[in-house]
Amino acid sequence: MNHIKFVVAGALALLGVLVIGGYFADPAPKATDEKSASAGGTLRIGVDGTEPAFYKVDGVTKGFDYEMALGVAEGLGAKPEFVVMDFSDLFTALEAGEIDMIGAQVTETAERKQDFDFTAPYFVTYLSFLTPEDSPIKKREDINGKNIAVVEGTIHERYLDEQYDDVNVIKAKDEDSAVKAIETGEADAFFYDAPYTAPIISRAPITLKEAIVYPADDAPIGFVMQKGDGRKEQIDGVLEQMILDGKWLKIKKEYFKEYPLSEVFK
Repeated sequence: MNHIKFVVAGALALLGVLVIGGYFADPAPKATDEKSASAGGTLRIGVDGTEPAFYKVDGVTKGFDYEMALGVAEGLGAKPEFVVMDFSDLFTALEAGEIDMIGAQVTETAERKQDFDFTAPYFVTYLSFLTPEDSPIKKREDINGKNIAVVEGTIHERYLDEQYDDVNVIKAKDEDSAVKAIETGEADAFFYDAPYTAPIISRAPITLKEAIVYPADDAPIGFVMQKGDGRKEQIDGVLEQMILDGKWLKIKKEYFKEYPLSEVFK
């Protein structure tokens, strides 16, 4: 997986926040510098072909992560090459050197950072609760005391435990099973990543709505690279510039216009 106007004062304030927050290193060398590791080269980006990250409409490639990766490649002076594969194969391909980075809405976690480097964030995880159309659930406080379905094995169960006081977790094997739990009355809502709810709603046998959407500011999404890849600092610099000059905001509005702006980018 919104927004604010970028004026000069706002841009400078954002720059200070991001640097203080530790997301961005010192200004990176430009791709035209002799020290650039990627000027004139190819940047191979692994993607999983899932909307809204990377997909095609009438033969035209679209996607939030796709456009962000294009911006990164342009900033590096590199030629982008997108390699589509299953999400589960992306990390293996990165380790094997078959791709240079992953751009597939990957959330930075302590476990993943043990084996890989993450760039500065270009998005954050957005979470949502899907409910029946007539549900009394309207705001986050309404979740307490409810039966909430999650897909087993995802991080959503931990989020529920950390962020809510009294929730009964209903574990489902997949998205459709979670919706079934709502249909049968076993669950009051389905907790999932907001960017991926549209196809779930469209194929659901019952009418669902996205009752609540909010950013998880402690769950940044970044491009994933091999440990020690020297291009990471360059990419951090490119991402910083994309945020400050408004390119990031323009892309976000195209794909996530209805999402509230995260504090990370405010």
